[in-house]
Amino acid sequence: MKLLFDLVTIQPAWDAKYHGGGIYGEVVFFALAKHLCKFEMICIYDSKKYLGEDILSKCSELKIKLYDINMHKPKEIVSMENVDVFYTPRQQWERDWLLNTKRFVVTWHDFFSLELIYDRIIWNYVKSLKEFINAFARFAYPRFFFNRNRNRYKMMLERGVEFITDSNHSKASFLSFFPESKDKRISVLYPPMSRRIINDNFILPSGITEKKYFLLNSGSRWYKNNLRAILAFDALFSDMENSDFKVLLTGVTNSSVYEKKITNKNHFVFLDFVEPTMLEFLYAKAYAFVYPSLNEGFGYPPLEAMHYGVPVAASGTSSIPEICQNAAVYFDPYNVNEIKNRIIQLLDKDIYTEYSARAVERYKIVSKRQEQDLEKIVSFILGERL
Repeated sequence: MKLLFDLVTIQPAWDAKYHGGGIYGEVVFFALAKHLCKFEMICIYDSKKYLGEDILSKCSELKIKLYDINMHKPKEIVSMENVDVFYTPRQQWERDWLLNTKRFVVTWHDFFSLELIYDRIIWNYVKSLKEFINAFARFAYPRFFFNRNRNRYKMMLERGVEFITDSNHSKASFLSFFPESKDKRISVLYPPMSRRIINDNFILPSGITEKKYFLLNSGSRWYKNNLRAILAFDALFSDMENSDFKVLLTGVTNSSVYEKKITNKNHFVFLDFVEPTMLEFLYAKAYAFVYPSLNEGFGYPPLEAMHYGVPVAASGTSSIPEICQNAAVYFDPYNVNEIKNRIIQLLDKDIYTEYSARAVERYKIVSKRQEQDLEKIVSFILGERL
């Protein structure tokens, strides 16, 4: 059997060098690489985008062929290599990716484009005329974009794609948007996380003290909803003039989105994208983690914080309550006052201690299932019975 693995979907996307789908794809790639005695793997990637050195080294070590998408179209590769199975770690809905292989296997992480209603907060993140026109069109013609995106998904389903998904939430979303597929077998397999070693040689950013800062991430993406959380913190700092806590937000490509909205600027530190090992360090040293995302198919970040016993305040939406269960305090992500309320709760020592303990236990439960499900993901891709 010959498998074509899509590395393009794990490369930078949505102005983010690192993203959940990319983390997922990397772990699955290395897991599959351990089973090369069973099949032959070739990969497609984009030479114009970042691709981790560890993946490039593994391809070199195992003599895995790498095809550049700028030089060869997917259909051309399938024909040249006589590919049996195409696997993509994140749904592709462009027609160029509807390949004529015996099996087309996809990990379908979410139904973001169908579930998420465009929110007015997006206007704060618009950086160009093109982005403005795109956002305006989506506000003006929501039904058109919903139908277009649903038809894209339907196009893949009609191709006979086999897919797995990350959560019961995403499975239910699929059945909600495509009731005609109610008899389709859908496997829910928790996505794996890469575990990194903490490097205590790192230094916290200037002005930041261990266990005296709240951590947030993905500051460049509007639907991660960090602006509302920042406004909640700003209101809280206005009430607590002598607070020595700070807020650290990573993944910020345009700090003016936030700076122009706050008055207590000395309490905030905005960083661009940080390397995964540095982000891990920031999780471990944080007082608490706040995750105001409007939509998730699974949601890695809360669990990454929970690994270190860091309490979490998060949106009570989409898959987040399913994954975090009773180990997080939840808020309405559209309500700034409610976000502020939950932050105040985590400042209570008794509540903090309780949710720190819950975080560790929840992480153990989820990570155990993730390890078990990784082998099932590999088996699913290779066509072995689950």
